[in-house]
Amino acid sequence: MDKKELFEHMRAFPKVDLHRHLEGSISAETLVRIASKYGGTLPAYTVEKLRPHIQMDSESPGFSTFLQKFKVYRGFYPCREAIEDVAYTAVMDAALDNVRYLELRYSPSHFAGLNKFKECEVIEWISAAVKESASDFNIIVVPILTISRDYGLELARNTVRYVSQLPHGYFYGLDIAGDEVVNSAKPFSDLFAVAKKAGLNLTIHAGEACGPKNVLEAVIDFNADRIGHGVRSIEDQEVIALLRERRILLELCLTSNVHTGVIASVDVHPIRRIMDAGVPISINTDDPAISAITLSGEYVEAVTKLGFTESELKAINLQALEHAFHPDKEYLKRQLAHLWQ
Repeated sequence: MDKKELFEHMRAFPKVDLHRHLEGSISAETLVRIASKYGGTLPAYTVEKLRPHIQMDSESPGFSTFLQKFKVYRGFYPCREAIEDVAYTAVMDAALDNVRYLELRYSPSHFAGLNKFKECEVIEWISAAVKESASDFNIIVVPILTISRDYGLELARNTVRYVSQLPHGYFYGLDIAGDEVVNSAKPFSDLFAVAKKAGLNLTIHAGEACGPKNVLEAVIDFNADRIGHGVRSIEDQEVIALLRERRILLELCLTSNVHTGVIASVDVHPIRRIMDAGVPISINTDDPAISAITLSGEYVEAVTKLGFTESELKAINLQALEHAFHPDKEYLKRQLAHLWQ
């Protein structure tokens, strides 16, 4: 089949996305629509003029360039309704791409910052909107709390303390993101112990901009259940062996790794070498709006540039279910496993 037919085939193919950021899921179309309806400051108010501010395109890739795209989002969200809208729409967009299970991570601090909303309110708004959209579009969504290396330990500690006391159902995991080159994750290690004690699973951005030593730290010092990206693990066979032995899944993101300058092109992505080494992996979007991708499109890339077969993609999705942070794995398997068998 040609590429257009392959894309339609992959769009119909049921998918799991374990690594997707809420902010990075908000398209230019959504931002313009919300600004028109609710107000809010944007650098441009038409879709075409806004895209260069939030999307990676022909510019030189790089981790710093990629992170700069989030600036527009961090200065937006004029009201409660806008926050609810972007959360609802992000889940809807995933469902329309036939993502059947989605782990959607977000930082309440980022949504609360501009207008000094209370984080507890932001969590309630996003939680309700995500549940409503998941019900409307028949998709299972598991929220993951993200804290940032870039906004200081005190803010992260307050957020984790609050979330750790919430009733079951608001969050099922804890993640740390941000600039791993400039800001070490080490000062935040005690927060992950608090979250683990509260019953949250742990995933840590590591081994992306920095090398495999950060993956080793995430596993040994943080007791991570999964690694966000971890693509540079392939540079150290001892790290690969540790991941294989402990069955720690790497949440791999093909196009995102190109846009952050970690990989030169999808054609040379080491996903196959990692998989062949026996390390569990999943294929994910990361920030679909910033990379201007869908998960279906990432599957097309995997097939056309890396030689993945449909049977391999089915196995990857089943493996992703095994490593999901959903609180009831047996329920999850009953609901979805048959889609890839």
